[in-house]
Formats: sequence, structure tokens, C-alpha cells
Amino acid sequence: MTELEAVPGVGPGAAKQLRSLFVTTAEILSVQNPLELEARTKLGEATVKKIIRNARDVTGKFGFKSGIELEEQQATIPRLSFGLPTLDSKLLGGLEAGSIVEFFGGFSSGKTQWCHHLAVRAQLPLEQGGLEGRVLWLDSEASFKTVSIRANAIRWGLDPDVVLGNINVSPMAQSSHIEETFDQIQQLLAEGEFKMLVIDSLTGLFRAEYKGLKTLALRQQTINGLLNHMRRLGMATDAMFLYTNQLTTKIAPVGGNAYAPAGGHVVSHASDYRFYAGKGQKGKRKLVLRDNAGVPEFSIEAHLGWGGFYSETKDKTTMEKNIKEKLGPLIGSSIEEEDSEKTKPKGKKKNTKKDSEEDKEKENVEEEKTE
Repeated sequence: MTELEAVPGVGPGAAKQLRSLFVTTAEILSVQNPLELEARTKLGEATVKKIIRNARDVTGKFGFKSGIELEEQQATIPRLSFGLPTLDSKLLGGLEAGSIVEFFGGFSSGKTQWCHHLAVRAQLPLEQGGLEGRVLWLDSEASFKTVSIRANAIRWGLDPDVVLGNINVSPMAQSSHIEETFDQIQQLLAEGEFKMLVIDSLTGLFRAEYKGLKTLALRQQTINGLLNHMRRLGMATDAMFLYTNQLTTKIAPVGGNAYAPAGGHVVSHASDYRFYAGKGQKGKRKLVLRDNAGVPEFSIEAHLGWGGFYSETKDKTTMEKNIKEKLGPLIGSSIEEEDSEKTKPKGKKKNTKKDSEEDKEKENVEEEKTE
């Protein structure tokens, strides 16, 4: 990161004003909105435009580059891998640093678990597919679970205490709280230790607070501003932004998708990676890439367990036993119950007329539930 004083036109007085607004580096200054910055400082319009333009020149992040130069630059961008070979291969190695990543889906689809999974892997060294950084987590659904983080840490060979200490969690009670926190977030990201921000969930509070069609335009405008702030901070700091998103029910007489991500076009155009998370077969979780500019759409299924997501059942079974030994009573009982169900001997059922009638009745009930 580059000091503010390295930007031509930024003297001690201007630097003091900028730092009071959490604009602490030339990179952060280079992506500021001139109108917003002018309104929040005593600097004039001409001065604000000049120092922002000079900051862009100093950082060297902007301006035209040839396709060859851009290709060489993109080859150096760190990628955050999932640790799942098939998934990482389809993503050409993983998620690019500086990206905005969305996980949308229904309840119990694994959205938060994917965030837990990646928040731990982000702390791995670059050569192991991590980002070598700490994580910020804005929790609007009380969904951050320390035991899940500990299990994931053991899964990837990390110290659970260190991993938990590297994740700073802040509960979010109102949507305005998320907006206000972003000033502090930009300073923390500029300092370089934090490489990821997780928001779980992005749209939940907005949907609860902005009710009715009269407030829809204001809600979308506010969300759009928040997403634009993420985009600019990603360009300035190379930090990654992850957020979960809810579903809405679309009432249509015939055909079409009955469920769609909340936020409409504003949210759909914001993310670099848009994943649909859903339930798969035999208790698995499905992950579908819906949109990315450089990777074709695909779908994979993974086993969800203690320690995150697994490609193979045997890997999950082996690792969960190891996690159980390390975490003991925190999760031991749940794994024991699951294992006992799998190994429980199945008795032979007598083929009586009464049993046959009871089975048929149960089947009818299940069919009615499914319909």
C-alpha cells in the first residue's frame, strides 16, 4: 500500500482529513467517489478531483494495458481454492482474489457452510491455495458458529484457536449498520492483514426493513451503493467479498423458475462468481455456478460434514473421526449417533397382512406430503 503523502496535492492537512474518514492509503483514495468525498471533507471540488486522479496515477492500477500485459497481470492474481479437486479444476484453480462471490439458495442449502469453509481456507498460505489473510464477518443471521470453524481448521491442518482469532465477527442488527461499518472495513482492508469480508446475509435485513413497493427503489439503490463500494474496495485492496443471498418466490401461472435470488438485477449483475447452493441426492449438497465471465456454467455435488465439504464419503468418514478426537464433547455425540445409525443391524421384517397394510398406508402418506 502507498502512503497518502505520496499523492501529489495531498499535504498534511488534507491527509489528516482523509484519515479521519478512514481513507488511509493512495489505493483507497484512488477509488473514492468524488461527490461523496467532497461532501464529507472541507476540500473543494477541484482539489478532490485532482487528488483522486493523482492517486490513480501513483498506484498504477488504472489506465490502458494491452491484452498481453493484462494476461500477464491476471496470471499473478492469487486464487482461493476450495480444496475439492473437481471444483477447483472447473474454476481454473479457484476464486480470484479481489472478486465478489455470491452464494444464493434456500434454507439448509449449505450457503453459510460454504462461507465457513472458505473463511478458514483463506488463512492458508498462497502455495496451499489460500490468501494468507484474516477474515471480517458481518453476521445478520446469528449464523457464525465457532465449532464449525474449529472443525474446518482441523480439517486443513490449522490451529483452531489461531483460526478463530483471525476472524473478526460483528453482529448486524440493521441494514444501516452494514453501511456504516464499511468505513471501518475499508481501513482494515487497506492495512493488508484482512483478505476477505463475509456478509451473511446481504439481503435479509434489507428485505425486513424496506417493506412494500414504495420503498423498493430506495432499497435497490442502497444495496447497489453497497455492492459498488465492494467493487471499488476489491480493486484497491485485492480483498475478496463473499455474501449469502436468500430466495424469493415468483408467482407465475405457467412455467418459469418458482424461486429467484433476492435483490433482482442489482444483485445479479454485481457478483463475479454467482453460485446456487441447493440440496443434492442422498444428503449431498449441490453447488452450481450460474455466472462468471471466464468459466462455463457447471454443477457439482459434495458431502457436507464436520470440517466442511468433501468430495468422497471415505474422506469425510476418516476426517470426522480425527475431528472428533480433537474436539471431543463439542461434536463427539453427533458423530457417534450418525455412525451408530449406519452400523445398526437391520432386522428381517415379517411378511404379514397387517404389516403390508401399514406399509401401504405409510406410502400413501409420503406421496401426499410430496405432492
